[in-house]
Amino acid sequence: MAVVYYNKQNFSDNPLGEQKLKLLYVCRAETKIPTAMHAHDDLLELQFISGGKAHIRIDGHAYSVQAGDVVVYNAGVLHDEAADLVCGMKFYNCAVKNFHAPLLPENHLLPHDIKPILHAGKMAGIVEKIFQEMFEQISQKKISSGVISFHLLNALLVILLKQIPHEKIFIQDKFDASLRKCKKFIDENFTENISVAEMSAVANMSVSGFSHHFKKVFGFSPGQYLIRLKIGRAQKLLIGSDKSITEISMELGYDNVSHFNNQFKKFVGTSPQNYRKLWVGKEQFKNLNHIYDEVMKN
Repeated sequence: MAVVYYNKQNFSDNPLGEQKLKLLYVCRAETKIPTAMHAHDDLLELQFISGGKAHIRIDGHAYSVQAGDVVVYNAGVLHDEAADLVCGMKFYNCAVKNFHAPLLPENHLLPHDIKPILHAGKMAGIVEKIFQEMFEQISQKKISSGVISFHLLNALLVILLKQIPHEKIFIQDKFDASLRKCKKFIDENFTENISVAEMSAVANMSVSGFSHHFKKVFGFSPGQYLIRLKIGRAQKLLIGSDKSITEISMELGYDNVSHFNNQFKKFVGTSPQNYRKLWVGKEQFKNLNHIYDEVMKN
């Protein structure tokens, strides 16, 4: 016996409104390698955890994620990821450009008072299949893969917005004016060799008092925060540009490439060159600037 259910809703009634969405990239990975503090200034990134566990910090808040969770990285929001060292983490992710939600900045899916971790629950299988199909369409360069991926992406966004529960978070402004000013100073000048003394002067605090207060709020010292910003930018450049290791080292303010290599390996667990090969292959990185320019075109 079969029952036919007819759709009585207007197909054009799209809760996303008129969109000029663009799927920039889609990725499937299995890793234990951490990703340091970074932000995507001009895109929205969505991540589906398909296996394992990870600890993720987004905009100063710490979260634990596991299989079935969707992580939303709004544009411009600093975050870092540390996969579980025992079981690692398997995930899909994709980047979206030109997304506009009512009353939110461009490329923001969720408002700041909603947790950026969505528990897909019974919808997890559907969400994973959408990510998987987008990955296969793009990676295998199937006929009309762009059109198909566009519609899959729209379906994914509607599911995330309308069919998966959203949780409110209690927003507590733990940054006083001086610390907020100092964090802005570090975020804008981390490629320079700024000292903790300079940071504390911006906050108008003693070095010891500033260091203690900063670590209490952020979970790591000012020096560690600075390094995480540098390594995060390095990881972004390694997989998003074809700049040489030396060029990246100089851009981040390191005195010599050996110091950069050592600090990168200490944090990530592998060298910058090996990290690049793991994520983009041995040859593709030579054309990354060209690839990125092509992808980012409207």
